[in-house]
Amino acid sequence: KDTIELIDDKVDKPIILNIKGIKRAGSQCHEAARETSTLCNSTVDKARDMVNFGLDIKSTLDDLGGREGGVDASTFATIQDLVDGDKIKAAMRLAGEMDDLALKCVDQSVKMIDAIEVGIDELPDILEKRIDKRMDKAKEEGSREGDPELPNIDTDIQELERTIEAVRDVNLFTAMRSGRHAFDGLTSKGELCKDMFDTVRVFAEDVSAVSEAIKNFQLGNMIGKIRDLVKDIWRCLRLSNLIRSFAEAVGKLIKWIIRLFKEASEKLGAVWGALAHAKDALAECARHVTQAIGLCDNAKSKSITLIDTCQEIQGHLGNMTKLNQSSLLSLKDLADGDEIKLAIELASKMDDILIAAVKKIVQMINKVTKAFAELPDVIKEGLPEGAGTSDSDPEPANVKRDVQELNKCRGAIQKSNALTTVQASAEGFSGVGHKIDKCKEMIQESRTFAENCDGTIASFMGVWDLDSAMSHLVEMMRLVKLGEMMKQFAQEIKKLIRANIAVMEAVMQKIKEIDVIPDNVDEVVASVGKVMEDLDLDGRRIKKFGKKFGGLFN
Repeated sequence: KDTIELIDDKVDKPIILNIKGIKRAGSQCHEAARETSTLCNSTVDKARDMVNFGLDIKSTLDDLGGREGGVDASTFATIQDLVDGDKIKAAMRLAGEMDDLALKCVDQSVKMIDAIEVGIDELPDILEKRIDKRMDKAKEEGSREGDPELPNIDTDIQELERTIEAVRDVNLFTAMRSGRHAFDGLTSKGELCKDMFDTVRVFAEDVSAVSEAIKNFQLGNMIGKIRDLVKDIWRCLRLSNLIRSFAEAVGKLIKWIIRLFKEASEKLGAVWGALAHAKDALAECARHVTQAIGLCDNAKSKSITLIDTCQEIQGHLGNMTKLNQSSLLSLKDLADGDEIKLAIELASKMDDILIAAVKKIVQMINKVTKAFAELPDVIKEGLPEGAGTSDSDPEPANVKRDVQELNKCRGAIQKSNALTTVQASAEGFSGVGHKIDKCKEMIQESRTFAENCDGTIASFMGVWDLDSAMSHLVEMMRLVKLGEMMKQFAQEIKKLIRANIAVMEAVMQKIKEIDVIPDNVDEVVASVGKVMEDLDLDGRRIKKFGKKFGGLFN
């Protein structure tokens, strides 16, 4: 029969019980419960995978951070990939899928509730008391000892909110700590989601079992059977409502987890990505610095050779002032121009080398400056004013006076006559020797700048911790400052070298203008030498003696 009619002696009226409608409701509830159980099995697996992702990332961060919380610069890119790479993207996809499944669980719970309420509607009013308060009735009549209470996820959501806020305000000092705390939160809340879905699954299995009994309800001992039937209906309604409550709560929790994933990926990824980029930029700078050091060594070596050459030329010129037999031979050697050309060539090569060194340093400055500019503002907050400078920094190089002195020597050489050329040239090369020695000292200073750059880069590539993090950023600024000082010194050295070259070129040109080397040079040298020995002249009387030999210098 679809319905049965009972007589209740207490009310003295028939009770109509729609057996078919109740069984239909039980069947629909049973089907929804089975689908919910299947959904929960999938969701629990995804939650477990998400938790494992979080644990894996957290564990790797712990390993990279070391016992004292320090982080090696070589791991910046690895950390960036962890917080903004494939793993976190996979975890975010899992969270999104869990959110969808939570909504489906809510939908299934509504189907169960609707089906059971249809079944309740088929109960006679005398059996379904307080029909307008079904959920309260279901809680009262359908609860069992041991049913889990709905967790208070408000506290968990508040914790996630605080974690998101910390990630949003991340800075250089909190990057690692915020990352660890974020993934701690993700794993713990992911674990809670898994447990809640597991509870929903248990509820769904219970609903499936109870609704199975309703679906298969058979008439027998009428009073006992109906009493059991009513209990089963209230139990299904109670469990279905719990499923909905749990699914709605876990769905809300998952949405906050997804927010935390996104915030962590964007903010932490930006921080670690910028640091990784800075590290790569400095690693490339190390190559430029090494090349600059080599160029400084090369320039210094040539400066030493140039100093020796200048001393030899100065010796020839000094010998010429004595106007003896060897003085003309010295003049002949200088007139060939080979030694002076060698000196000019050495100076020109020094100039070329310094141009190359400046180019390397400018490349370093540009790379470091660009990398620093690309760091997020939150990382650079708190940098002290004047970061990168040192009290021990030398004053900027200034060769203005030296260049003026060399220009004065060059002017004296160009204005000299036959009798004063040798003396002016000797004085010019004496000045060149001293100025090249100063160039050598400045080149050494430039090399020291480059060495300091190398040491600063090595320090940046070391371990970062809370105490040293800011100093590492200062090191980036220090690199720029050192590079600028080296560039400034090199540019001043170039000015000095070019002024020296101008003096040497003036000497070479002036000596070429002196036509004192006849074809029979050996006879001239011998006769002049004899006269000089007879007269016992020295350099202090050369001007008076020169009148007798003035024709030689026309």
